[in-house]
Amino acid sequence: MAEPTMIYKITILELLHRSGFPLSNSQITDFFLEGDLTDYFTAQQAISDDEDAGLIRSITNHNNTTYSITDEGNKTLELFKEKITPALSKDINKYLKANSIAMKEENSYRANYFKADRGGFVVQLKIVENDIPSLDITFHVATKEMAETLCNNWKVRSDEVYASIMDILMQ
Repeated sequence: MAEPTMIYKITILELLHRSGFPLSNSQITDFFLEGDLTDYFTAQQAISDDEDAGLIRSITNHNNTTYSITDEGNKTLELFKEKITPALSKDINKYLKANSIAMKEENSYRANYFKADRGGFVVQLKIVENDIPSLDITFHVATKEMAETLCNNWKVRSDEVYASIMDILMQ
């Protein structure tokens, strides 16, 4: 394994470890691109290699995949932590400090759908804060198009939906 590639893989583990919450593919990739550390394709390969090695796990909800570090990833990080230079460590801290609130918020809105056993589709919409669901709604809809529309609109309209439900139920 080439040295730079190894550093990218360890950097992903460190980023996930320090964040304390799952990060999306684009959030991980943005770290590398914003810091001019490597190109998009190399970052994608490092993510894929870490996942193939069981060092990170992915969870896909609708059109969003998030990654979290596994126990094996934490063990590997401990073995190779010295590969993270002080400058790189500073870059990670700076990136997380500048973006963690927005990244956490972005990953708090979850939308997923799947085919129902008896026809139609089940749509699951959630707002999660600190791994605790603030709102969890499940719908059964007739078509895939309806399911996709609900999921696509969830991220944009979830705060409005939450506020409306609370207003109605608190009356």
